[in-house]
Amino acid sequence: MRQREIFYKFPHALQLLSFIAICIGCLLLSSSIATLLALLAGGPDNLSGTASLLFIQGFSTIGGFLIPALWLDRMKKAGNADFLHVRQRVEPISLLCGLAFLILASPVVSALQEWGQSWELSPALEAFFSQRTRQSEAILDQLLHVDSWGTFLMSFLIIAVTAGVCEEFLFRGGLQNLLQEWFAGRHLSSPLKSRRTGSSPNMTERSASPHAAVWIAAIVFSAVHIDIAGFLPRCLLGAILGYAYFYSESIWVPVILHIANNGFSCLIEFCYYKGYSKLDPDLLNQSLGLEWTIVGIAGLAFFSIFIFRYQKLKKETA
Repeated sequence: MRQREIFYKFPHALQLLSFIAICIGCLLLSSSIATLLALLAGGPDNLSGTASLLFIQGFSTIGGFLIPALWLDRMKKAGNADFLHVRQRVEPISLLCGLAFLILASPVVSALQEWGQSWELSPALEAFFSQRTRQSEAILDQLLHVDSWGTFLMSFLIIAVTAGVCEEFLFRGGLQNLLQEWFAGRHLSSPLKSRRTGSSPNMTERSASPHAAVWIAAIVFSAVHIDIAGFLPRCLLGAILGYAYFYSESIWVPVILHIANNGFSCLIEFCYYKGYSKLDPDLLNQSLGLEWTIVGIAGLAFFSIFIFRYQKLKKETA
């Protein structure tokens, strides 16, 4: 019997632990291979060069994020032919709603970013996170503060496109889906229950409340970036992407939104560095004030109610 014909029958906790183990192993292995190949190609002196950094980051992101998600999709095929929801058609209304949420959330994200920067940590934690933040900012500056559009497009491909695809496949398609199945399984403990309700297990899992799975996946998504000041804003963005994935039932909706979010930041940074724009990217991380934050929160609340009502009406008329 094939491994995938057994895996989907494992308890959800065991599936989740197996997925986490594969993720850690793939990330360590891909990072090591990428660094080794960069050393062989350019030597130690070129390891910190822009080309080497782009190669290492791209190779590590694909190997550590995308490969585990595709492995999970293959293991789950016996129970769900499209576990990641790759084949689902992207509806324009889903993308427009997702973009609206990202725009409405921008003043809230800025306020959370500013609040996070004011947190007081222990000296040891402060030193750890400060060093990590400086390293990340230095690498990002090196990849975006370039002289040619060709190099920028390569950076855009890695930072926006590759990261958007691979991270969404892992955190939304993989982690969020597994958590959603696990939590739904607590309410649907046996096939007998699904027969009583007249629905299939997969249908019940998708219709179960997504909130716990969405927010846990968003917290993990934010935590792996190891950025204490950006933890809450990145968590909010992760939740928006998670809800976009759940309600659209297509992995490509959060992928496109993720690429748009990262790509916009990259373009603003590059254009300011080259002098094409006078909009300072640092201003985007500053709070717009209490009034705009309240407007953003109110907009998110009202728009969320509208989407909930729309989805409910859609199900009732289907």
